[in-house]
Amino acid sequence: MKKAFLFIENQAFNTLLELAVRTKERGYTNLLIFRKMQPHEKEKLNEYERRHQHPLFEQICEVECWDFNSLRDLVEDMAGKQPLAGILTISGLFTPDGLLGASVAQIASEKGLPSQSVDGLYRSNNKYLTRDALRHAGLQTVDFGLATEETSLIEHARRIGYPVILKPVNGCASQLVIKCENEQDLLQGYRTALKKLPQSIYRNLYSCTHQFTDKKGNLITFDPLRTMLVEKYIDGPEASIEIVATESEVIPLLVHDKVLVSEGDRVVYEHLLVVPPVRFTPEELENMKQYAIEVAKATGIKNSLCHVEIRYDKQSGPQLLEINPRVGGMLVTKSLETMIGFHALDAMVDLALGSFQPRPYPCASDQYGMFTLYPPHAGYFERVEGLDKLNRIPGILSSTLLFPEGTHIHGDDEEVFLLMCWVKAETYEEIQDIYEQAKREVRFHVKKEAPAL
Repeated sequence: MKKAFLFIENQAFNTLLELAVRTKERGYTNLLIFRKMQPHEKEKLNEYERRHQHPLFEQICEVECWDFNSLRDLVEDMAGKQPLAGILTISGLFTPDGLLGASVAQIASEKGLPSQSVDGLYRSNNKYLTRDALRHAGLQTVDFGLATEETSLIEHARRIGYPVILKPVNGCASQLVIKCENEQDLLQGYRTALKKLPQSIYRNLYSCTHQFTDKKGNLITFDPLRTMLVEKYIDGPEASIEIVATESEVIPLLVHDKVLVSEGDRVVYEHLLVVPPVRFTPEELENMKQYAIEVAKATGIKNSLCHVEIRYDKQSGPQLLEINPRVGGMLVTKSLETMIGFHALDAMVDLALGSFQPRPYPCASDQYGMFTLYPPHAGYFERVEGLDKLNRIPGILSSTLLFPEGTHIHGDDEEVFLLMCWVKAETYEEIQDIYEQAKREVRFHVKKEAPAL
């Protein structure tokens, strides 16, 4: 009997389809546990099936509840009808019912299939547990604390020393990352965050109260709607390292130099990244790669792509900002394919099947870059001007508008990539010039909307 590949996912629909095409081409039957599909998602799936005249998924189960026992029962029912070759989730983020990635990993492990590490997923998705794992392993990490109310908030900040950073313990998209220079900033930032978290576009992540043990064995209860991580502010140039963790080893793939990063009131914006890096010596690059390997090992991640963000302090060397047990965003998958011939989606399938075979990954020497243009604020996206001029700029290889005109977009408290570009030039300076030209040519018209009462 033909084996099935099971996807369990609640967010990344487009990536899900791309992965399912790959498993279908490998001869597997696709099964899917997914949230209720939106009309445009159903139409996209139907369009694929009309074009290819066969279903992409043999069975689709739409669910509203993501708790472990319900998922396990569904998987047990599916596995009783057809043997499973692999189980995969893409984002695996927190839901109101638990950490989806950890539930999927546990289910895969119980079925005797390759799986990620439940422990590693908690320690990489919860930023407090990440810091705790690094400290326990003796790796460089800034001082930090868990603020559950204003008294502990102030105590941690005074011990750490200003400036400090406030961030949600399980946040994403740099949402509500707040730099505080003094106690007044600290209290204002904390109160603002606690007010905004329940209304944020990621509120389903933050509504997951969960318990997990630190490395000393202390059981900690995390309520992300009422808790913020406090940590020492890290200065220095920023970079990200893409790595792959197999069952037994951790392999660095590619370093991106985040040459233009800005800090808003409540968000950190990544504007321009280049590869190969331009601001680091060979020794510093090697230090970053080795540090990323040790960070991944400390958290216990396995069978996963990983995205490690660091700042390079000239005195202490690489310092972790965060680690995510998934491939980086923006155009990182394009960069991996171009620079080292690494196909991230194929690797995700291979890891879930237990068939991933590491190899050397020499990096091309040509200079590439990726940049994003952000909306001026949240609201109704009326129209965009200048795309025709943008695409005629020499060096622009591709441009992607991520939100169609006529839709509501966010962007006041989190990174929202509205337009992404992939570029090539002879030098970093030329890439920066292309970025500056793009900013001059493109205009987003976003109508502000009245705040909810």
